[in-house]
Amino acid sequence: MLIFRSLAAALSLTLFSTAALALPAAPCHGGHDGVLTSAMGETHEQAAGLARKLIKNTGVGTFMSIMNDHYKDGDLEGYPFGSVDYYADDCEEPGTPLMLLSHLQINVQNARSQNRVSLAIRKLPGPDERGNPMVDPRVTLLGHLVPLEEKKHAKAEACFLKQHPEAKWWLPNRGFHDFKWYHLEIEEIYYIGGFGGIHYIGWIDVDTYYEAKQLKENKPDSSLVRFQGQWRS
Repeated sequence: MLIFRSLAAALSLTLFSTAALALPAAPCHGGHDGVLTSAMGETHEQAAGLARKLIKNTGVGTFMSIMNDHYKDGDLEGYPFGSVDYYADDCEEPGTPLMLLSHLQINVQNARSQNRVSLAIRKLPGPDERGNPMVDPRVTLLGHLVPLEEKKHAKAEACFLKQHPEAKWWLPNRGFHDFKWYHLEIEEIYYIGGFGGIHYIGWIDVDTYYEAKQLKENKPDSSLVRFQGQWRS
């Protein structure tokens, strides 16, 4: 019985600590619609820079679309559909995801019926990191899938292969004619910097995103995280 009570107490403390971590560390202020940020935390401009860095460095995300009526006798129409896909930060238009997609993919077929798509990207752990997706930054880009002009294909290929050299096996000029180049034309951006009041959580203005510089550190200037009521660097 004593062991059971000890385990229960430890579990309660863990749940309390997790909940405390999610609470704002300082008074919150309204910003853009749906934003949760704090006086000590990342600003809208800093969050835009962090989002730019995340998108440039990651290269893989969950690509999502809205199901059309072409599957299961139309029973799936309107459902969200997602699959993991490569992308690259376009070298010619930094900040814009460049994608190499097959017209056989469900997402591409859905976009032909209703061109409303999104790309969810999260920080991937390094080889020596365990990673925690609930506290790591992530961003969702909402927009439209736009075919890339043919005159831009050569530069797109060179840019994409820098990040994904294995993609050379399914390039359009290697006989995989069902693969085409696309841009994800961004209309809206939602960013979650992580748990806690020092992180920006909310919408990012698209113009601010494109004007932002990529920040070197993926944390606010304070370099502090609130944990169990104490400040730690």
